[in-house]
Amino acid sequence: MFVLPQPIDMLKNIFGYASFRRGQEEIIDNILKGNDALAIMPTGAGKSLCYQIPAISSKGVSIIISPLISLMKDQVDALRQSGVQAASINSSMTWDEVVSIFRLVSSGRIKLLYIAPERLDNNGFIEFLHSLDIALIVVDEAHCVSQWGHDFRPSYLNIAPAIASLRQRPVVAAFTATATPEVREDIIRQLELRSPFSVVTGFDRENLFFQVEHPADKTTYLLDYLKKFPDVSGIVYCSTRKEVESVRDKICRSGIGAVRYHAGLDSEERLQSQEAFIYDKVGIIVATNAFGMGIDKSNVRYVIHYNMPATMDAYYQEAGRAGRDGLPADCILLFGEKDIMTARYFISQSEDSGTKKSAYLKLRGMVDYCHTTGCLRSWILNYFGEEDAPESCSSCGSCTSQTDLVDITTEAKKIISSVYRMAEHTGGRKFGSAILTDVLRGSQKAQIRSLGFDKISTWGLMKGYKAEAIRGMINFLTAEGFLQTEDVEFPVLSFTERTTQFLKSETKLMMRKQEERAEKPLSVSKRKQTWAANEELFDLLRSLRKELAAAEGVPPYVVFSDRTLSAMCETMPMDRDNFLEVPGVGSVKLEKYGEAFIKAVKEWKSSPR
Repeated sequence: MFVLPQPIDMLKNIFGYASFRRGQEEIIDNILKGNDALAIMPTGAGKSLCYQIPAISSKGVSIIISPLISLMKDQVDALRQSGVQAASINSSMTWDEVVSIFRLVSSGRIKLLYIAPERLDNNGFIEFLHSLDIALIVVDEAHCVSQWGHDFRPSYLNIAPAIASLRQRPVVAAFTATATPEVREDIIRQLELRSPFSVVTGFDRENLFFQVEHPADKTTYLLDYLKKFPDVSGIVYCSTRKEVESVRDKICRSGIGAVRYHAGLDSEERLQSQEAFIYDKVGIIVATNAFGMGIDKSNVRYVIHYNMPATMDAYYQEAGRAGRDGLPADCILLFGEKDIMTARYFISQSEDSGTKKSAYLKLRGMVDYCHTTGCLRSWILNYFGEEDAPESCSSCGSCTSQTDLVDITTEAKKIISSVYRMAEHTGGRKFGSAILTDVLRGSQKAQIRSLGFDKISTWGLMKGYKAEAIRGMINFLTAEGFLQTEDVEFPVLSFTERTTQFLKSETKLMMRKQEERAEKPLSVSKRKQTWAANEELFDLLRSLRKELAAAEGVPPYVVFSDRTLSAMCETMPMDRDNFLEVPGVGSVKLEKYGEAFIKAVKEWKSSPR
């Protein structure tokens, strides 16, 4: 009797890994037992293996619903490189190509078929699904089904009806990297998952270094940073098409190569930019949020947000495209007050009052993240519902900062007192930070005089302070919960429970100097430690990888990830058995690439230096 190999054997022989990561084995076992599943796993945690192994093990075909053509192509290329028969159907294919895939699937020669959710609008395709023996349906980027999420796609609402129409319901598994508890519940409801085995492996990406900068000149900061990493891949996100054009031009004028990507470009240029980046022909892509979902490029060493995103969900999703291979990577946000105005403008364009209210609330959380002097990693994890998040880490700008903490207890009480006096003087009206700053600085503006604020006791109480210093303290008090904003189009300040506790307490309130935040991202030193004396060998292996990938027409990271190359630098495999022990090397890749890489390692090791 034929016995299917065990998941752990498949993990090693096909994908080249000796052990499962957290959560993977439990998800695989439940899917193989016939249970629906919902997995929230951070980018780079190995979500794809959780459904690829059950799909390969199953008797029928598995349908993978994925949002973008680029992601489907990456996944299919990677599977074929490992000897797994997979295919995708997308809108760029001719009818003859689609028919050819249909035949391969019907004959059982394809184990995993990747499709976009829009494909389920096609009645002919639904009829084709009815003719198949479907073992598993996978919904990738499952947060797109929820209107509470940041990437809602109406086409995802077609998934549940399509599954319900099948003559026999297969196992359904949903995967995403970021989802709040509210979004998780909505995923289960919208996809009609049946008592799913649910696992949240945590949202922490330990290899990522988080930093928020408040630079006086964003362009200068950006160009200085890019010059530190001339030979690695990175993404620069901007909030508008105009900003993408401007930033990309400035980068190119400085002598650094970069491509652009936004929805205003024609599809051909977007494709050219994406492929140039993915195939390591150019190191930097400057883009709006139109770029990135589903991009499986594992060797992105930094993601820089030139502008603040409107939500933490979007920020973490985009920042998480760095370091998918598990090696150190930077996630840097360049904050400016104008970013808030841009985000508020986009929110104000919505006609749905409920949507606007939710969006303003999420924006407030993003602004608070930019102003906290506490642990950035802890802030992110708490946002996504991890109650046991550590209070500090060793890999964020706040925790590694060498800047001084200053006592702002007196200033904080003056600010809070003025909020109270302004409301008292106007019969309970509330005001925003701009007018509060003017009152504290003793402004003679007509608005201040017409409201009578030049007569209250707190007028001019901080006249010796610069406006930006007062605004920084107000933002800090809001970020730390000593004040709160009511999230409307023009936010106003009010008190919290913590306000009263602070006023009654004698505890000092300390704030880190914003203008002197850590200047040197942690991964600058970490990266050098990763390869150390073997960085020359790493560059040699990277060149070989690129050459082999070009010959096969696949992205270099599909051949081997940076992490696998780094492991080769550490272990220096001298024969086939040694090479097979390198993480990421399976039996098929051993046969395809083993000889070339072993030869390169041997020649480097024996060459005089």
